[in-house]
Amino acid sequence: PHRTTMAAVKALAPLRLLLLLLLQPAASSTATRPARIAPRPRALGAVPVTRRLSGVPSGLVRGAGREPSGERRGCRCRRVSALDSSSPARTELWVRRRKILSNTPLVAGLLATSAGRAQSKTLFSPPEITTKSTPEAIKLAEDLASLDTVFYGAHWCSHCRNQKEALGKDAFSKIKYVECADDGVDSQRNLCRKKDIKGYPTWEIDGEQYPGEFDFKELRALVDDIMEERSQRVPVTDANRIGEWEVNLLYDSECPVCMAEVSFLRSHDPKGRIRFTDIASPSYNMNDPANGGVSYEEAMERIHAVTASGEVVAGVEVFRRTYGAIGLGWLFALSRVPVLGSVSDTIYDVFAANRLKLTGREDMASLLQKRREVRSTQCQADSGDGAHKCPSL
Repeated sequence: PHRTTMAAVKALAPLRLLLLLLLQPAASSTATRPARIAPRPRALGAVPVTRRLSGVPSGLVRGAGREPSGERRGCRCRRVSALDSSSPARTELWVRRRKILSNTPLVAGLLATSAGRAQSKTLFSPPEITTKSTPEAIKLAEDLASLDTVFYGAHWCSHCRNQKEALGKDAFSKIKYVECADDGVDSQRNLCRKKDIKGYPTWEIDGEQYPGEFDFKELRALVDDIMEERSQRVPVTDANRIGEWEVNLLYDSECPVCMAEVSFLRSHDPKGRIRFTDIASPSYNMNDPANGGVSYEEAMERIHAVTASGEVVAGVEVFRRTYGAIGLGWLFALSRVPVLGSVSDTIYDVFAANRLKLTGREDMASLLQKRREVRSTQCQADSGDGAHKCPSL
């Protein structure tokens, strides 16, 4: 009986094709037709794997060509929808046709067979890494693993393959790999969306994202810089915590550029992870543990911040810490790259040295003199007889 049934199904294959054509909703105009997507070519060496899925959801599809992501080499991706843009009327017509035809047992069997084949999807594995790892590459991979590194890529991405080949098979096996393509084996596209991965490859090192392809020397220098910075951090414990916040930003309320930055940070900090301390306020006290012993003059020369453990940071590092506290650390992630880091430090130093002039304010000597006078007057008023010793600026 089974052979007879299968023979009947094969004989009625033309009828099945005709039914499928009838079931498709007719398009009245080209304006409502879904956009046609060109087939995606596979990277050289990609291995197809067939697996049955419960459905065919939307996902990541490579855009036309491979263009650089950001300032580095990388593959761009775009999101498309697998849903048809048909109108409700045509959708209702399609449902009514299917319901009528499915009442016939033979037609129902043919539809089930066709649906099963439509839900079958071919998955691809990334190309196999062919290069051998050098001792330096293995050491770099071990350091990356110690920094909780994650490598986000796609099986079709040529830049991802180049990055893997640069490290070698043994070295890359020590690094966590996340497949972002929806048709890749063990795809984790939901995680990639949650992490807002915009291009491939993307390195996530010590919680910060670094998009694009790095050569070996660049990656080694980046890891060394992150490890050095990490070794200098003071871990926050119950014994040394000086506040419920993560970082205390020392800002100048009389600086319009600084206030624009503070307004942006406040608007993106609903959980209060950043404490804002105005150094221009007469009540600012450098001896407060939350202010890390930073004087008014020091805070005016360069921007400073104090972490919850009492660590004092200055310059561009302040932006890395404050933006990292509110989940926007990726905006300053590339400033960790040695070359880009030096450029960003230089740009900030030039701005800091000319900040007062650029914002139309008095020079530092005049500001310090006025502050001393204000603090002295306030201190005498508080002490009454003037014998009380005023705190430092």
